[in-house]
Amino acid sequence: MRQQPPLVCETLRCCVAWLGALLIGAVITANALRLQEPIGVGMIASLFDQTDEKTILAQMQPFADVVSKRVGVRGEFVVVRDVEHAAKLLDERKIQVIVLHSPEYGWLKHLDKEIRPLLIATASVPKLQAVLLVHQSATVTSPEDLKGKTLALASRLPQHLRLYLERRFPEPADKFFRILVVKSAEDSLEAVIEGKADLTVVSNMQMEVYQQQRPGRFKRLRALESSPEFPMPVVAYKPQKGLEDVVESFRQSLLTAKETPEGRQTLVLWRIEAFQDPPADYEEQAAKIAELYPFKPASR
Repeated sequence: MRQQPPLVCETLRCCVAWLGALLIGAVITANALRLQEPIGVGMIASLFDQTDEKTILAQMQPFADVVSKRVGVRGEFVVVRDVEHAAKLLDERKIQVIVLHSPEYGWLKHLDKEIRPLLIATASVPKLQAVLLVHQSATVTSPEDLKGKTLALASRLPQHLRLYLERRFPEPADKFFRILVVKSAEDSLEAVIEGKADLTVVSNMQMEVYQQQRPGRFKRLRALESSPEFPMPVVAYKPQKGLEDVVESFRQSLLTAKETPEGRQTLVLWRIEAFQDPPADYEEQAAKIAELYPFKPASR
């Protein structure tokens, strides 16, 4: 069975691609401005499927080496625990940019009104949603009708799916349903078709890919409910005196990634379509989703 292509910024590999592109921008910036200070790139911890910080940083190191070898400027990666930690590091100028999901941007904006979106990722859909699907023959009319039934879930879930499952039901999903863990979103859809599970939750991007690849099989599924729309992930920054040119160089290098062989290779390899300027109402969109899914500090 073919595997789904990774979603933009929803797996560790896509996060690596984002950060690689950011550091390509850092190379251009350093050549132009001869910066001597390290370039701090924050990565929100929810981007990753694991919590081993040393492993995460080791996977980022090749990109830091590119910067060091070419221009003698260190790219310093920082795994940021949550938005409170991000706000602190940005305020202390220990990082210059932060890569995070749209709800987290809304949470961060609540903590620091000066935060701005720099660029967003583009994909085949303008926004992300969680979609709950059942078999076409199922007679249920509400997700609540499926309490105690079997929910097929991919082993790795994008953040918008995790938030939907955490907040949609009156108790945790593994208490409300019986969970069948499968390898991929495609496998979870197949589990419902084959009667091995009663429902599944996938991203609208994953659903569309499956529908395009297997239209006949997809007709045996029915979408029962969709989550609110999540804006695309974002590269954000806090305006800081003396860093205006650096931020602009980041922005320009990401926008023109398709125009360089290295940029095209990165985009193709990791299936990232492009970067673009955020829409004028991006902050309004992020604020809306952050209100629907409010920040819950992790217990320390």
